Amino acid sequence: MLILASSSPRRRQWLEALRLPFEIDVPDADETPLPGEDPEALVLRLAKVKAAAVAARHPGQWVLASDTTVAVDHHTLNKPEDEDDAVRMLGLIQGRAHEVHTGLCLMQDEEVHAFVDTAHVVMRPISEAQARWYARTGEPMDKAGSYAAQGIAALFIERIDGSFATVMGLPVERMGALMVELGLLKEWIGMPGEGSCGP
Repeated sequence: MLILASSSPRRRQWLEALRLPFEIDVPDADETPLPGEDPEALVLRLAKVKAAAVAARHPGQWVLASDTTVAVDHHTLNKPEDEDDAVRMLGLIQGRAHEVHTGLCLMQDEEVHAFVDTAHVVMRPISEAQARWYARTGEPMDKAGSYAAQGIAALFIERIDGSFATVMGLPVERMGALMVELGLLKEWIGMPGEGSCGP
C-alpha cells in the first residue's frame, strides 16, 4: 500500500486513474521558503519534508509526497493569499512563458528517491478584468501561481512544453518510470518490473 502524503484532490485523482492502491496521510509542514531559496530547491525540499513527516508514522511503507510552485523571472509564485494577490500573480504571468516546478519524493524508511520536473507554460494575454473575474470564481485560491490548468484557466493557456501532469502537481511519467525501476508497480498492480518480458 502506497501512502500519499498530500491533501490535494488532483494528486489523489492521478493515483486513482493509475489504479494504484493508496491511503492518504496529510503532513503538517511549514511551506515557507527559506531566504534566497530558488523555486526548484524549494519544491524538492518540501517534497522531502512532507514525505519524511509521514514516513515516520508508517515504518516499512512507501510514502509519496510532492510539491509544486510557479516561477517567473526567478520569482516564486505560491498559493495566493487573497483575491487581490491572485490578480497580481495572474498579471505577472499573462501574455508570456513561465515555469512550473514539481518536486516529488518517494520514501521508505531511510531509502529516499527524489527529483524535480519542470514544465514551461505560455499563457495568453488577459486583461485585469478577466483576471479579476477568474479570481472571483475561487478556482485560483489554493493553486500555485493562482491558476488551474485542468480547470477554467485552460482557456487562458496557449501551450504547455513538458508534462501536463507536472503542471497539475504530480509528474506521473517520471514517477511511473521510478516505480518500475524500484519494482513497485509489479508489486502493486502486477506490471512487469524493469527488464521483464513477461505478460
